[in-house]
Amino acid sequence: MRTLTDMSSTLPAQTQMRLECPLSSWLGDTGCCQWCNETITDPRRRSWCSKRCAVSWDREHVWRYARSSAKRKADYRCQRPGCASPRRDCEVNHIEPRNGGGYLPGCHNHARPDKSGIGGLEVLCHAHHVEVTSAQATSRAASRRAQKLQTR
Repeated sequence: MRTLTDMSSTLPAQTQMRLECPLSSWLGDTGCCQWCNETITDPRRRSWCSKRCAVSWDREHVWRYARSSAKRKADYRCQRPGCASPRRDCEVNHIEPRNGGGYLPGCHNHARPDKSGIGGLEVLCHAHHVEVTSAQATSRAASRRAQKLQTR
């Protein structure tokens, strides 16, 4: 069977991401599920062997689904110890800051950080989320100022 990794041409970004994802078992074989690497038997399917695999990929890579999944797993409560915020007052934060990287699908939306440290989501109340993002913004501003001083 011919694999995508054997092809000499450049791969589309989404295909490359699916190949490199540490959560995926896909080896790049055409005709195999891009999540579990099982052979696709349904002639109407091209990427996933089942809806279950498609949903699993979405929950780990698409921000809208990853955010909902993280909130459900945390029972819609802030994950900071001792926080007593109302149950539905929760927001989802990327543990590794996105720094303006947007919300495109990718491994940065994994529920837990992978082996390389990419990804990781945490559910926080609004107050803790503001605290975390303010600290990140302060850190980014300090590094920009330091870079400006070095270039002078």
